Amino acid sequence: MKDRTELEELISVYALGALEGEELKEAEEILASGSTEAQELLREYQDVTSFLPYTSKGLMPDSALRKKIVDEILGSGESPIVEAPPPFWKRFQQLGLTLGGAVAVGLILFLFISNQSLNQRLGEGSLKISDLNEKITDQEEIISSLKSVIAEKESEMGDLKQAYASLDELSEFLEDPDVVVIQLSNMHSDPDAGGGVLWDTESNEALFYCLDLKHPPEGKTYQWWVKADGVHKSVAVFKVDSKGSSVIRLKSLSDLGNVEHYLVTLEQAGGADQPSDQMYFAGDHRGSSL
Repeated sequence: MKDRTELEELISVYALGALEGEELKEAEEILASGSTEAQELLREYQDVTSFLPYTSKGLMPDSALRKKIVDEILGSGESPIVEAPPPFWKRFQQLGLTLGGAVAVGLILFLFISNQSLNQRLGEGSLKISDLNEKITDQEEIISSLKSVIAEKESEMGDLKQAYASLDELSEFLEDPDVVVIQLSNMHSDPDAGGGVLWDTESNEALFYCLDLKHPPEGKTYQWWVKADGVHKSVAVFKVDSKGSSVIRLKSLSDLGNVEHYLVTLEQAGGADQPSDQMYFAGDHRGSSL
């Protein structure tokens, strides 16, 4: 049985594939015998030799030199110390150092290329995110515009519904033979605007309407007054729709007292306790305009 040193030399050369003849047969028999030590050494040397393809081609000995190395390792003859070639493991150690440098350079190159590739992918990802954010912003602007259009259309629908409701009320009053139309005089500078009161003499209801009246200025509102028993009494504050129209229904004039005439003024937002001198419409309850 070979000692540890001899076994290491034999198995290391076997792992390199450099054994021939009797040495090869001997190594195979030792491994076939199930020697744990030989199997362990073979695995270690195979792990090391697996890196040899990455080393410089010039470091691999040719067949003649390789045979000479094997003869030096396994030969029984002794040579003068001064003439003996360096031990195999010293040469293998040098080879390992060279191998380590090559692997280190390879790793550095691999990491550099990987870093460049990662930076490129990150840059492409950032551009894609920027494009997506821009598209999202555009979509949000479109959605905002659509919401504005929808709100505008809903407002128009609201005005139309209000106009139809007002038209229904006017039609209902005008169809009643007991209704009297009281035309109110235009007291301001807009000649196209008009207003009046429909008075149901039977039920004593009243319906004020106006047409083509401009929207009140910012912070202002219109106010309808009824003068009864010598006192102006507020009936309602109101604004007009997009057509300049408004309709206000008063269920009972009798609750106000003895009605004398009607008045529409422009007041501060929220209304006033007494009418200002900014009159827009005025008319007598009995039908004669003021």
